[in-house]
Amino acid sequence: MIDACSESAVLFFDVDGTLTSFDPDDMTDKDFNAVHPSKAVVDAFGRLRNAGHQAFICTGRPLWLIADGLRALNPAGIVAMAGATLEVEGRVVHEDCFDEDVIAELARRITVVGGEALFETNGATYSLEPVGVEQSFLLGAGVVHGVDQMRVDGRLRVGKVCINACDLARVANDDGFIDREFELCNTGGQNRELSPKGIDKGLGVARALEYLGRTGNARTFGFGDSGNDLGMLAAVETAVAMGNAMPEVKAVADYVTDDVAHDGTVTAMQHFGLIS
Repeated sequence: MIDACSESAVLFFDVDGTLTSFDPDDMTDKDFNAVHPSKAVVDAFGRLRNAGHQAFICTGRPLWLIADGLRALNPAGIVAMAGATLEVEGRVVHEDCFDEDVIAELARRITVVGGEALFETNGATYSLEPVGVEQSFLLGAGVVHGVDQMRVDGRLRVGKVCINACDLARVANDDGFIDREFELCNTGGQNRELSPKGIDKGLGVARALEYLGRTGNARTFGFGDSGNDLGMLAAVETAVAMGNAMPEVKAVADYVTDDVAHDGTVTAMQHFGLIS
């Protein structure tokens, strides 16, 4: 951990619960494209750029859910889909997806038990629902009843799956399928994220730093609140947990800042001398 940063730094910011407010147990009918950071956060990002620092958004969201209010922060790049995607200067330079047979098997299991899940691609999110259900709790998600409806140009480009803990337990079958094929993450409440094996936000951080031509993690900062931020926080030099962060996130943090409602990211940037 470093106490201040007089040279150029690279910062990685989670979105939901960090840059913007988020309640994992109250997502029904929420428009995630409508969220936007506070004026204090917007101003702080401008001061970061003026000081020569580079800020990346590092989120579980797919690219299509990076709202205009987030892009208006003018980040140096975006680590999306919990590390599976890296976008820099409007170009996707890395994109990891599940093997199609893995997604097909997961979808089959969910269908058999009558469960539901969100299958995320960078262009769209598909809500797999039981037959007869034609509306998703996530605004903007297309309702499907089978994996073939998720294909675009014949391809299945799923990079992350969101499922509730109860449905996950029902599809696991105690046969090692989930542990073998997925990285499992608790993102708060009953929400669970499934990523391709070996993919997390820490890998996204490493790829961003490599793209910038930086070796090691000197003068890097990560800001997060949830279980899917643990990889990011382990990959940076200085880990910052929000005041509203899960206990396991605070436990690994070098610094615990104010909560998201009180612009904790700004407090931490000031604490470390990144902005005045």
